[in-house]
Amino acid sequence: MSISGLDSALSGLKIAQQQLSVISNNVANVSTPGYSRKVLPQQTVAIDGVTVGVKGNAVVRNVDMYLARDYWTQVSAVTYQETTATYMNQIQQFHGAPDAETSISAKITALQNAFLGLVNQPDSEVGMQAAVSTAQSTAQKFNDYSNLMTQMRNDTQRELSAAVSETNTLLKQISTLNREIKINMAQGRTVAQQQDQRDAAIEELSNLIEISFFTRGDGVLVVQTNEGLQLADDTVNEVYFNPSQLNPQSYYPASASGLYVGGNPAEVKVSFDITEREPGGKIGALLAMRDETLPAYQAQLDELAHKTALRLSEQGLNLFTDNFGNIPANTDPVPNPPGPLTPVPYVGFSAIMQVNPAILNDNSLIRSGTVVGSAVQEGSNEVLRRVAEFGFGDISYQEAQGSVDIRVAALPDTLQNIFGLNPQAQMRGDVNIQNLSLGVPLNAAPDHPFLPISGPPLLDDFTIRIDEGGANDTGDITIDLTAVDVAFPTPPATSGAQALVDYLNTNVFPTLAPPLDTTVTASMNQFGQLMINAQHDVGIGVGNMGEDGLDYLGLTAGTTEAVDPYFTVQVGQDDPVRVSISPGDTEIDLLTKLNNIPGVQASIDPLTGFLSFRPGPGFGGDIRIVDGPISSAGGNTPSLELLGSASPVVSVAHVPFRENLLGPGLRVNSELPGTLTLEEYSQRMISNQVAAVNATSARQADEASLRDLLSTQLLNESGVNLDEELSHLIVVQSAFAASAKTITAIDEMFQQLLNAF
Repeated sequence: MSISGLDSALSGLKIAQQQLSVISNNVANVSTPGYSRKVLPQQTVAIDGVTVGVKGNAVVRNVDMYLARDYWTQVSAVTYQETTATYMNQIQQFHGAPDAETSISAKITALQNAFLGLVNQPDSEVGMQAAVSTAQSTAQKFNDYSNLMTQMRNDTQRELSAAVSETNTLLKQISTLNREIKINMAQGRTVAQQQDQRDAAIEELSNLIEISFFTRGDGVLVVQTNEGLQLADDTVNEVYFNPSQLNPQSYYPASASGLYVGGNPAEVKVSFDITEREPGGKIGALLAMRDETLPAYQAQLDELAHKTALRLSEQGLNLFTDNFGNIPANTDPVPNPPGPLTPVPYVGFSAIMQVNPAILNDNSLIRSGTVVGSAVQEGSNEVLRRVAEFGFGDISYQEAQGSVDIRVAALPDTLQNIFGLNPQAQMRGDVNIQNLSLGVPLNAAPDHPFLPISGPPLLDDFTIRIDEGGANDTGDITIDLTAVDVAFPTPPATSGAQALVDYLNTNVFPTLAPPLDTTVTASMNQFGQLMINAQHDVGIGVGNMGEDGLDYLGLTAGTTEAVDPYFTVQVGQDDPVRVSISPGDTEIDLLTKLNNIPGVQASIDPLTGFLSFRPGPGFGGDIRIVDGPISSAGGNTPSLELLGSASPVVSVAHVPFRENLLGPGLRVNSELPGTLTLEEYSQRMISNQVAAVNATSARQADEASLRDLLSTQLLNESGVNLDEELSHLIVVQSAFAASAKTITAIDEMFQQLLNAF
C-alpha cells in the first residue's frame, strides 16, 4: 500500500463529507419555496493516466429550464386571466342579478312601461311625474355605468404604475444576480443558490409580464419580452410608464400613456413602445382592459344612450339631452383633412346624459311633446303612443312611397286628365223597380200612380238634367215612360226597368253634346235599383208624374253632385283628412294639400317625380290611406294611380345602431350586429358582457389547472425528494465508511512497517 492509496482514500473521505453537506442542505430545504435539489458533481483525479483519487466540482442544480420556461409562461397566463376577472366582476356586480331589475336594460323596460301606462291615462299628473322620475333613474344609471368604466380605466393605470415599478425592481435584482453568477462561474465557484434566487425573481416577474429567455455561455440569463425585446442581462432596460388622468374621450396613443422598454421616449431615442404588443401577465391584462375592453363597453353604452335619446326625439319628445339641452347629431365619422377621421359626436354622451330641463320644469311636456309648433290636441295621447310604440319599437315611422311619376308636363294637362281620375256623380234609386215591372212596362206595373183620376193620358214623365249651371248644362231632358215603352217594348221575360235603362243609354245620353255623350250612363245594380253615373252633376225633376211618380220609381227630386276622386290620410289617431283630386290640379296642388294636413310632411322627388309623405315634421309614427269610392277610368283607386301601389304605406326602421368606427379613437366594433330595439340592444349588451365574465372565469380555471400541473411536474423533477436523498445518504455513508476503513488499513500497515525497523 503506497502513499497514493492514502491520498485516494483521503479524497474519497473528503468527497463523502461534501456530499453529506449537500444532502443535509437538500433535506433541510425540502419545504423551502423556490429551492431546487443540489447535486455535487465529482470526477476522477489521474496523474499520467494513473488514478490517484477523486475531487468535487462546484455544486449544481437539477432544473429542467425548458420545463421552467413553460411554467413561467403559464404563470403569466393565469395572472392575466385573474387580473381580467377582477375587473370583469366589477361590471357584473354593477349589472346585478337578473331578478334584481337594476340593470340598464331593466331601466329601459321600466321607462317604456311608464309610457304605456300613460297612453291609457294621458291626463294623469301622477303618471307624468312617475314617467319623469323613471327617466331620471334611467339617465342616472347611464351616468353611473359610464363613471364606473372611467374609474376602472384610471384604476388600471394606477395598478400599471405599481406593476411597472415592481417590474423594474425585479429586473434590477435579476441583473445583479446575473453579474454575481457570471463572476462566480468564471472563478469556478458554485452558482446554484444565485440561480435559485434568480428563478424566484423570474417567477415573480412572470406574474407581471410574459417573458422569454436564453442563457449565455457565461451563465447570464437574458430576460426578454414575449416578442424578444431585451429587458435584462447583466444590465437593465427599464420599463417606463407615465400615466395621466383618463376620461371617456381618452384613448391610446392620442391621450392615454404608452408602455415603453428602454426608458422615457422623450429622453431615450431607442425606447420601444410595447403597449399594443400584448406583453401578457398582469401588465398585459391591465393594458387590454384600459385600451380594449372598457373602451368597447363605453362605446356600446354611448351608442345605447344616444339612440335612446334620438329615437324618442324622432317621435317628438326630446326626453334626454346633454348639459346644454341638445342631442348630439347622428353623423358618421367624417374625414378631417389632412388627419384621420373625426369620431362620432356622441362619444361620452352616456356620462352627461340627463332628463331635458324643460321637461323637469313642466312635466306635461311628456304628453304634449317638445316639438315647437306641433299641433297636439289638449289631453291627446298621440305623443305618448308614438314614444311607447315606435320610440321603443323597431319602426321609426310609416311612409307612403310612390313609384309613379306624377309630374304634369304643362297645362292644360292635369292629374285628372293624366290618370283618368274624373269626378263622379252616382244617382241611385231606392226601389227595386226591376221586380216591380217584370214582364210589363213601368207605366203599366201593378199599383202604378201614373193614371190620373180624370183618366188618360198617363202622367208618366220626369226630367234629367246634367251639369246644371255648368259649361255642359243640358237643361231639363224629359223622359217619357210611354215613349220608353214604344222604343223598347217589354217582353214577358224582361222588365220595364230594363227598358228604361236601354232607352237612356240608346236614345238619350248618346245624343248629348261631348263630352257628356260618353260619360253619362244608366244601369241597374244588383238590387234592381236605377243608377245614373256621370262626371258632372245629375239632377232629377218631377216632370208631370209628380212626387208620387218619382217615389214609385225610387227617385227623389234634386241634384246629385259630382264628387272629385279622393283618398283620406290619417296620421296616428288624428281625424282622417280628405285629399281630393280637383279639376285643374297639378302635382304642386296635390303636394300643397298634403303638406297642409297637420302632422304630414310630403315631397316629390325632383329626379323621379315620385310622391312620398309621412308623419312629421319632427316626429314619426304611423300613417293610413283609405281610398274613396271613386275609381279611375282604368278601374284603379286614386292611391294606386298616384302612388303606383295598392299598398303604398311601408314601415321605415330606425337609424340602425352603429357597429363600427366607434369610440374616441374609432377603433371599437360594438360586436352587437343586427340589433333593432332599445330593449334588445341593452339586453344583448349586458348578456355579452356577462358572457365575457363567465368566459374569463372559465379560462382562469383552465389556465390555473395547467399551471398547477406544470408546477407539480417541475417540483417533481427539480425539487427535493426525501426518499431519494435518504437513499443517496446511505450510499454516501457507505462510501465514507469504506474510505475511513481504507485509511485505517493503510495506517496499520505503516505501523507494522515502522515497527519492523
